[in-house]
Amino acid sequence: MKKIILLLLILLILLLSACWDSVEINKREYLFALGIDKEGDELKFTSEIPKINEGSEDERLVNSMENKSFADFYNLSYLHSEKVISDRLMQVIVLGEELARDSETVKKIFDEIQRSPQMNRRVKICIAKGKAEEIIKAEIPSNPIVGRFLSDMLVKLKRESYQDIYTFDEAILHLGQRGSALVPVVETNQDSLKIEKAAIVKEYELVGFLETDELECVMLLLDPTNANIRNINIELEDITMAIGAANITKTDKINLQDEKLTVDYYITLYCYVDSFIIGNNSLEDKNFLNKVKDESIKTISQRTTATVDKLKNIYKVDLLRINDKLYKYHKKEYEKIMDKYDEVFAEASIKVHYNMEILSVGLVK
Repeated sequence: MKKIILLLLILLILLLSACWDSVEINKREYLFALGIDKEGDELKFTSEIPKINEGSEDERLVNSMENKSFADFYNLSYLHSEKVISDRLMQVIVLGEELARDSETVKKIFDEIQRSPQMNRRVKICIAKGKAEEIIKAEIPSNPIVGRFLSDMLVKLKRESYQDIYTFDEAILHLGQRGSALVPVVETNQDSLKIEKAAIVKEYELVGFLETDELECVMLLLDPTNANIRNINIELEDITMAIGAANITKTDKINLQDEKLTVDYYITLYCYVDSFIIGNNSLEDKNFLNKVKDESIKTISQRTTATVDKLKNIYKVDLLRINDKLYKYHKKEYEKIMDKYDEVFAEASIKVHYNMEILSVGLVK
């Protein structure tokens, strides 16, 4: 009896530890980055595969092929290589600009990503300014693996609140719930890549871009506590100055009556003088400091007003998420106009009122 029990235990251990469908790591090819462009009626997939333990000076393989879908791409990749293609370690998916302007194609691609049994749903996603193929094929001497380079950059921008969205899960959530999203834009930049702008995606279609300063204004209104804004550069009495923000607070007042929407933001910037002229004592003059505050507020107010007008009048898209607050705090009134909210938003009165406190005029003052 003891021998039978021992034999059963041995068989059970063998069964539990066996991986009948396992594939050794050197028999796999792991996609790190994938660029997708629209080529006529087909899609062009450009893949990046890091070379693992092959003793080669080349650190990656980059291939392009035209297919009709993700499934087509995987099937042909499988036939063209003796190894198993895996997207389990996928870091970044880059959508070409032309493709991103085709809502039906974007919906199809997003659907296929959702259906993938092994792809990480938190794979990072961005839109190329131009061709995605050019992004994946970029040669970056300091970091030859484009997927790793873009992944690290997107994590940094998200962490420091320069960008709002960077994963597929976040993009699909925003598009599903709000109908719009801001997606990072990647561009070639000499011997590297850069992400400074954001793409406005509405109903799964790229409708336009926000420049760096416009994106800063949107992030400031969305999350002022964590927002990172560049220095406010002004010129006053023939002196060029840079004012930095150490802290930001915000309150807002939203009112909806019938179809009339009014929004007022009240923002206080707690600032320091980041650049001046050594030996100049003008900063000791309160009147001069008041002029500095007035000119700084004027500069950032003009920038913010232009950005809000662009969202309202050109794109008619509420990237400020005012509708979220309407749903939470004015639900009955919002439900009456939710089907034509874009029109109500376009006609809304949205004002941003800035106040500034200068906490420091120098490193030791």
